Amino acid sequence: MLITDLSSELLNSEFLLNISRSLRFIILLLFIRVNIFNFHIIRKFQFSRFFFAFAVILFLYVFTDKDFLEGLWLYSKTLFWILGINVLFVLGYKNKLSFNDFIIVVKKVVFIAFTFTLIFFATGYIKEDYNVASYLVLFMFPIVLQSTLGYRKNKLLITIAALAILITLKRGAILAFVLGNLVYFFGILRIDFSVKKLAAGILLFLVLITSGLFVFNQQKNDIEGRFSEEQFDVSNEQAGSGRIGLYTNLTEAWFYSDNRLFGFGNQEDSRRNRNRIHAHSDIFGFLYNHGIVGIILILFLYVKILKFYVYYRKYDKKNTPIILALLIILLLVNFYSGMFRTTDAIYFFALLPYLQLKRDAIKQSIYFNKST
Repeated sequence: MLITDLSSELLNSEFLLNISRSLRFIILLLFIRVNIFNFHIIRKFQFSRFFFAFAVILFLYVFTDKDFLEGLWLYSKTLFWILGINVLFVLGYKNKLSFNDFIIVVKKVVFIAFTFTLIFFATGYIKEDYNVASYLVLFMFPIVLQSTLGYRKNKLLITIAALAILITLKRGAILAFVLGNLVYFFGILRIDFSVKKLAAGILLFLVLITSGLFVFNQQKNDIEGRFSEEQFDVSNEQAGSGRIGLYTNLTEAWFYSDNRLFGFGNQEDSRRNRNRIHAHSDIFGFLYNHGIVGIILILFLYVKILKFYVYYRKYDKKNTPIILALLIILLLVNFYSGMFRTTDAIYFFALLPYLQLKRDAIKQSIYFNKST
């Protein structure tokens, strides 16, 4: 899917794009089938009830869309990753797709994304579509970090993933990537400090910083525009590529309306302008489209992850920093970009079922040792 996705952008091919869409639709049907026949297992997934409610509420909002079929297609992307993480839980539970198996998949996707990023950069097409796969790689990064076991393994994978993000100069992805790494790094040091870990982490960061400086030096002209002082001035409506003005207008329109509780309806944020530009934010998009109901959904997700963190650290404290790194990336992307409307979110939330399976295995081992 990634190959056909990026190839369709590079070659401007509607045919390749339709192949990607067909593949997604087929996989979605398979996801639905697995969810139906393995409901008894999915019930054991700690996040299944919340995401089921999340999916049902968003489905009801599809009926408020002025273009029902378009709204349904957009909703299918959300349904894809919700059902997809349930499938990963089922496969992991049945030992048919372990965490290590999934890492092999992630490695291939990161490599493909990095290769296409280089092609986009070399051909100059990156100036037309500078996103490439930066957010896709960012969404996979919690899984990548977890696979490093505290930066001890897969160092090359981290470097390639970092370059796939840095080359695009995508400010939001870079910020989330950096802060996610810092939260994870200081988290593992706090739990189990050693000079060796500190030195290894610093060395890796130096490599990434050097790589980043080299990449930035190759794109001086683009950096001046995208990282200028004006782009970070919160008093400037055009800051953040116009996000400040967009978020302000959406918030004011919502606040001074009679639609505070349920919002204006599905996709109404994009219908406020001729170019059909969405809010570029889950927070402000949900606020405008779904009102307080939408914000409560997002806040409940944060609470669920925090509760998962608190409960998880009782059994596997050394792996808890990755949950905090996941949460900080989620908060940032929700605020200034968006995650819920893309099928790529399956990679981001894939960490949750695998961490629960790991925690459950530890609990079972403790119970077995006590009983014997």
